[in-house]
Amino acid sequence: SASHLGELRHRKEFNPSQEDWFQTRTVYCPPIIPRCQWGAKAYRGTPIPLSLPLQFLHVHHTYEPSSPCLSFQNCSHNMRSMQRFHQEDRFWSDIGYSFVIGSDGYIYEGRGWNHLGTHTRGHNHIGYGVSIIGNYTCAVDRGGLTVVNYTSCPGDIPFLTQPSPFIQAWDWHYKYTGL
Repeated sequence: SASHLGELRHRKEFNPSQEDWFQTRTVYCPPIIPRCQWGAKAYRGTPIPLSLPLQFLHVHHTYEPSSPCLSFQNCSHNMRSMQRFHQEDRFWSDIGYSFVIGSDGYIYEGRGWNHLGTHTRGHNHIGYGVSIIGNYTCAVDRGGLTVVNYTSCPGDIPFLTQPSPFIQAWDWHYKYTGL
């Protein structure tokens, strides 16, 4: 369950070894809610396949809705509203993000693993776009971000050159020197 998962992550002894790689990646991975379960509309046009593997993960926040969603029903409603905004107001083919994270403990499939998103101008083809439902403009620790493009997501600075020590400690982290 999501509460059990959160409890495991906050325990000090949660430090999986290499032998536990498979178990860690399967047991502790939050569930991904497919499009059909949150009530997605059809993609408009033909999806553009991604050229895998991708090198980057672009993290965003939705800004609107500004409050985190705390239930599956509320997060599903937010996903449908976000898709409607992206398709009808922005004239995009679909929801812009690859995946969206709700405060209910679930990850919601947007464009998914295989289709090009519309999330980080000029860099959609090299990374997945993941967004967290809510407005975190004022609550983000700017020292942990590296900005690809100028945006209001981290605030009024064009980019940060050093990710936080927390991000640098991730298994697959490496410095991007293209800025």
